[in-house]
Amino acid sequence: MSFFSEIAHEFSSQNTQFWNYTKDSLKHPALKNVYYAVLLAYLFCFFLEVVLPKQRKHGVMSRKYFWQDTFYVLFNDLLLNVLGFFALCAVTEFVLLKFLLLFDIHSLKVTDITHLNPLLQILIMFILQDFCEYVAHIFLHRSNFFWEFHKIHHAQEELGAASTRHFHWVEMLVFKPLIYIPFALIGYSAVDYFLFQITVQNVWGFFTHTNIKVRWGWLNYIFNTPETHAWHHAKNIDKKYGVNFASILNIWDLMFGHFYLPKGKQPILGVEGGKEVPNTFIGQFFYPFKKHFGKKK
Repeated sequence: MSFFSEIAHEFSSQNTQFWNYTKDSLKHPALKNVYYAVLLAYLFCFFLEVVLPKQRKHGVMSRKYFWQDTFYVLFNDLLLNVLGFFALCAVTEFVLLKFLLLFDIHSLKVTDITHLNPLLQILIMFILQDFCEYVAHIFLHRSNFFWEFHKIHHAQEELGAASTRHFHWVEMLVFKPLIYIPFALIGYSAVDYFLFQITVQNVWGFFTHTNIKVRWGWLNYIFNTPETHAWHHAKNIDKKYGVNFASILNIWDLMFGHFYLPKGKQPILGVEGGKEVPNTFIGQFFYPFKKHFGKKK
């Protein structure tokens, strides 16, 4: 079997396993079920938008892109994972192991923390995942190639809970397979990584994009909140590549000088050049490819 055939077989095998897991999960609703946990998290944030004062003057369901964002939730969280983005994590590990075998290295594992206290494991995984997402997010802003994909997320001028999933699928190539590698180094499988990532990091994204006007005070200096994340989506800032890149812990932005929360000023959402991003899902799907590979006028 050729190398590429082995990759195809590994991808197919992992994808089949994940598809079976997905079918079984959807058939058995439960709070510990990751799919229903994500759904409940979204519904809770939706509820907050209904009952709490609005940060921006538009209705919960009447805002632009509400229904498109809802479709993005299904497309990115369910459909693409089922079609194989989860399997890409396993394939990434498979390819790296094949490469390391050339140097007689038989495992990605540098150390194994899976025998530690479960709470300590969760803490280590949480800090590692959050820092990796922070670095990956900055990369999306500073890379001219990936920025054209990430711009789709920032072109929105009205945000709601589901806006967190309004992003191009190519971003997942950065945020899933590559970020999985550090987890493999400390002893975790692709399945472990996926379950942790979707139940912790993804759920918090709904909250940070929620359209509620709540003052979080000193908590803004620890956690990413709707108040601080609104400035990440603002265009009335003087930072070329943006501010407030953290997924959950704003400590990273404070440490590296990217934290921004001015007093007496309101964020104007959107991004320079955002008007050229198409309004339709299909248009957004092809937009970055046309920007990079289309004929120049």
